[in-house]
Amino acid sequence: MIELSDVRQAQERITPYILRTPLLRQPALDPILGCQVYLKHEGLQFTGSFKLRGATNALLSLTEEERSRGVVAASSGNHAQGVACAAQRLGVDAVIVMPTNVNPVKLEGCKAFGARTMLVGTLSSEREAAAAHLVETEGRVFIHPFDNAQVSAGQGTIGLEVLEDEPEMDAVVVPIGGGGLISGIATAVKGLSDHCEMVGVEPAGAPRYAKSLEAGHPVQLDHVDTIADGTRTDHGVERNFEVIRQRVDRLAQAEDEWIKKAVKLLVSKAKIVAEPSSVMGVAAVLGGGLKFRPDQKVCFVLSGGNNDLGLLARWLQEED
Repeated sequence: MIELSDVRQAQERITPYILRTPLLRQPALDPILGCQVYLKHEGLQFTGSFKLRGATNALLSLTEEERSRGVVAASSGNHAQGVACAAQRLGVDAVIVMPTNVNPVKLEGCKAFGARTMLVGTLSSEREAAAAHLVETEGRVFIHPFDNAQVSAGQGTIGLEVLEDEPEMDAVVVPIGGGGLISGIATAVKGLSDHCEMVGVEPAGAPRYAKSLEAGHPVQLDHVDTIADGTRTDHGVERNFEVIRQRVDRLAQAEDEWIKKAVKLLVSKAKIVAEPSSVMGVAAVLGGGLKFRPDQKVCFVLSGGNNDLGLLARWLQEED
C-alpha cells in the first residue's frame, strides 16, 4: 500500500501542473445535510475532475524510455482526460480506450487534448483487455485508472489540501468507483489526523467494495447499473481493497434517485455543477443512509463536474 510519504512526494511533483482547488464552506447546505458542510470541488480542476492529479503523477514517475513508448489508458472519461492532458503537456503519445456508452462531454474533452480514442464495450474489464492488447502489440505503458500506486498517490493530494485548509475536519466523504481516489485520500487523512473519519460511498447499483469486504477479498460483480457513469467499474482490486479495509471507517451507498436529487441540490443551493459520480456522498446523506451530527465539520469531495449537459437539463426540469 502507498504511505503518506508517497502522497507528499506526489504533491511536490504535480504542484506545477494542477490547480489547488478551494475548500468551500457551504452553510446553506447545513440544515439539509445535518452537519457543517465543506465542499472540495474538483470540477474546478483543469480537466474538470480529480483524475488529472493521479495521471500527472503517474506520467511524471515514468522513465524517459517509458515515455518514449507512449501510454495507454482505459477509462469511462475522467481518467481519460487526465491522461490525455498530462500526456499532451509532457509530450507523450497517448491512446485512450473508452466505453461505447461514454459521456459525450468526456469523449470530446479527451479528443481536445490530442489523444487517440477507441470505444470498446461497456465494462471496465473489456476496456482493460483492449488496453492490454496495445501494451503487447505497441509496447505502450498502461496507466491504470485506479490500480496504480502513483495514480492513487496523486489523488491523495486532495486529502493533504483538505486538512491543510481545515485541520479540525471531522469527516471526509469520498465517492468510490475503482477505489483509487479513496485509497489516496484515506492514506493522506489517516496519516495526518487521529480523529478525522474516512467515509466512502458507492452507487447502490455497483457496490463492489461493500461486496468485497463481505467476502474478505476483491470480487467481480455480475451486473452494474447506475447513472453515476464514472463509477461503473465491475470489480475491486487488491491494492485498494486493503486500503479501504484498513483506512476507511465506513462505507455507504447512494441510490440513483438520490444521486439525481443531489446533482439538482448542488446546482440550486450551492450554485455548483457536479457530475453524478461526484455527488454520491451528498446523495447518501439525502437518502438517509449516511448521517452526521450538526456540530461535525464534514468535507464532501466532489470529484468532477463533467456533466452530460443534455441530461443535466432534463433533470433540472423534472419535478421532485
